[in-house]
Amino acid sequence: MGVSRIKALARAIGKYLAGRPNHVLFGFAAAIIIGRGAMLIVDLDARYHAAIAAAEQSARSFAEVLAEHTARTFEAVERTMGEAELIRRDAEAGRYGTAEAVRQDLRRLQQTSPVLIAIGWTNAAGDVLAHSYDGAPPRPNIGQLPHFIAQRDNPPGGLFIAPPFRSLARGNWITAASRRLTNPDGSFAGVLTAALDPSYFASTYRAIRLDNGGAAVLIHRSGPILAREPMVKDAIGKNFSGGPLLTRYLPESDAGSFSGISVVDGIDRIVGYKAVPGLPLVVVISYERAAVLRPFYEHLYSHFPVAALLAAVIVLGTFFLAKLNNRLAAKTNLLELTLENMSQGLCMFDRNQRLVVCNRHYADMYGLSPEQTAPGTSLRSVLEARVAAGQSPADTQEYIDKRLAEVARPEPYYAVNHLRDGRVIAVMHQPKRDGGWVAIHQDITAQKRVEAEVAHMARHDSLTDLANRTLFMEKIDEALARLRRGGEKFSVFMIDVDRFKAVNDSLGHPVGDALLKAVAQRLRAAIRETDIVARFGGDEFAILQTLAADQQEGAVTLATRILAAINEPYDLDGHKAAIGASIGIARAPDDGASADELLKNADLALYRVKSSGRNGFRFFEPKMETEARSRHALENDLRAAIARGEFELHYQTIVAFATRRVCGAEALVRWRHPELGIIPPDRFIPIAEETGLIVGLGEWIIRRACAEAAHWPAHIKLAVNLSPSQFGKSDLAAIVSGALADSGLAPARLELEITESVLLQHDEDNLATLHRLKQLGVSIVLDDFGTGYSSLTYLHMFPFDKIKIDRSFVHKLSTSAECAAIVCAVIGLGSSLGIETVAEGVETAEQFALLRVAGCSQAQGYLFSRPVQAAELDFADSKALRIERAA
Repeated sequence: MGVSRIKALARAIGKYLAGRPNHVLFGFAAAIIIGRGAMLIVDLDARYHAAIAAAEQSARSFAEVLAEHTARTFEAVERTMGEAELIRRDAEAGRYGTAEAVRQDLRRLQQTSPVLIAIGWTNAAGDVLAHSYDGAPPRPNIGQLPHFIAQRDNPPGGLFIAPPFRSLARGNWITAASRRLTNPDGSFAGVLTAALDPSYFASTYRAIRLDNGGAAVLIHRSGPILAREPMVKDAIGKNFSGGPLLTRYLPESDAGSFSGISVVDGIDRIVGYKAVPGLPLVVVISYERAAVLRPFYEHLYSHFPVAALLAAVIVLGTFFLAKLNNRLAAKTNLLELTLENMSQGLCMFDRNQRLVVCNRHYADMYGLSPEQTAPGTSLRSVLEARVAAGQSPADTQEYIDKRLAEVARPEPYYAVNHLRDGRVIAVMHQPKRDGGWVAIHQDITAQKRVEAEVAHMARHDSLTDLANRTLFMEKIDEALARLRRGGEKFSVFMIDVDRFKAVNDSLGHPVGDALLKAVAQRLRAAIRETDIVARFGGDEFAILQTLAADQQEGAVTLATRILAAINEPYDLDGHKAAIGASIGIARAPDDGASADELLKNADLALYRVKSSGRNGFRFFEPKMETEARSRHALENDLRAAIARGEFELHYQTIVAFATRRVCGAEALVRWRHPELGIIPPDRFIPIAEETGLIVGLGEWIIRRACAEAAHWPAHIKLAVNLSPSQFGKSDLAAIVSGALADSGLAPARLELEITESVLLQHDEDNLATLHRLKQLGVSIVLDDFGTGYSSLTYLHMFPFDKIKIDRSFVHKLSTSAECAAIVCAVIGLGSSLGIETVAEGVETAEQFALLRVAGCSQAQGYLFSRPVQAAELDFADSKALRIERAA
């Protein structure tokens, strides 16, 4: 029954009783009961609708934020697919030598996104031509999958998001984003596909922690659910196309709210939804209706008995006229108690915009005094008092005018006001039939804070709280817009943390995370407020430098400041760490006109720094792009070189000081390229290590060298270099054991040379591998001794058989007292530990003589022989006589 009808009934009863004095007492009691009942109904009605409206608004707000997050995620996926399309074009143009080369590049691309499971493309029949899987693709042909059929049958075909389907590899639900591929004549050529993991979205929803039995769902417009949090058994992949969302509400509006029984879990829910712009996806947030209304029912169940009791007391009070005033006071107190116990602020105004009643929570919310909330106070006076107290939005006069205009319209509305003190207040306005209105005011600051946190998560790195790639790309686009409008130049920095992997592997991931946080703090401190620093993942950071008076000088200054900051030592919970940074810089507009181009060119400059020794910075130069293409072509050729037999081994002899005779030879790989001729190791070994090709190449070197050395004189030893990349990526001990067995070479004749970087990580697995090799009977040699970080430490970690003195010290032996002292110290150390020493790079008789006097065990260098093929090796005594004369 509405309030106006209750009032009319009360007036009729009063008129009736006026002519019947004997019934006045009963009529008065009835009037009190009806009045109390009316107030209770008004209160309950306001509480009920306020709870529903707040839940609907919360659901809509969260749905909008998560829909935006979903759109950004798929924008990143689409960018990745664009890069995959470039790889496909290069592959079709013959710039990749093997399918494995294509797979490696696709694999690296796939690993840049947490939502991507795999990426690749097919031909027109659906056969998978290229992919990023470690092994064979789970489906060699995808011609029957919905996204392939959709792209094939619906030209021109933009980005298509498929309904979820089961993965054949793991049985979990996945979905796919696809783009149509065409031939030059426009005919269908196949599909470029990115397999996606919907559980990525569920993990994002899980972080929100919705209350009131909240659930977050990502549903395809065709009906199947892609992700839900919390999970409901068998819900993922199930088609709910007959539900009210898809049949009734979504066709009417892309965003909204409604209530009803959930078709997923059968629970009565309050639902807010938002369609993802440009995609066939909808984000749905819902709350259990019972949980939302629980405070309402608790209030109802606690106050309704009180109201019933009050009615009984009033009836009994009609027989005790003397106690009538006490009963009236009790009624007033209970009414006030009802209003004061509301968790929201409530106010009621009449048709003349004058205050009828408000509760204490309303007055406290806006800092209003009892005089300012007295019945009969005009709405304008209340609003002006709120403005004077600072409890209003910033645009004060506009706010007053807007509010007065809103209440003049006889229709309900919902508004959100951001007050000057930082609070956010939701106002639910409900008109009454007599021209007045009731308004509920609720503080939703905490809810808005959660929504802001979700939006922040979508654009920031969770570990460091720096901008992520999505936000960084947006900032570059904004900077490009300013560049086009006002010529404001800017620079893009790509930064890799040098030696991070060694710290992370040796000290553990928690220390690695702490190191990344410390690096992020130092980068923040190095930039200005107008600059942006981001983390792309792993140890990769980026900076957008703006507003530099001199672009070149400003970039140099910032890069120098970053290097100085990053190179300072770190104390990470008692663990000491020393790292460096490699920085590549691209300048706009000279080095690129788009975000992708600037990042690519900064990355090319970064690669140049890393290949030149790291811990420095370089600006992009156009020739770097040419070199990158050449390197890419060399990488493709390298993949096929082993199969084509283009590698060969050369050997450089090693001479013993004691006998002046050749005692061994070191195997050195050379690549005889069919077009480029002999390619030295320093050009292709780094590529082989970076791409993992060193594993296959390294095994070939060991087997080939052992096979050739087996034909040498029995006293001649063979030295073979091992790459750090061979440890952990292959069963090195089994490979060496197999090579010795197949060739018949005695284990005692094989020396395996490693660098300090193998032990730098303090990796137990690497040490275990070295001990297994030692147990085979081979010798272990520490190469390039003295050039690393803590060489002496390694001599205690493993029983090395030999130390090789780096050629940089030998070269300056006769001209630098410091180098001479280092060489003598190493030889003395080896002698005291019973370890032989080999001097590399011996080129003059003077160096040979000095090393002999110092007590060095062996020597190797151009003085004795340049690297030659096995057939050209000379182990005869005449060689020893020439060495004798040189000494």
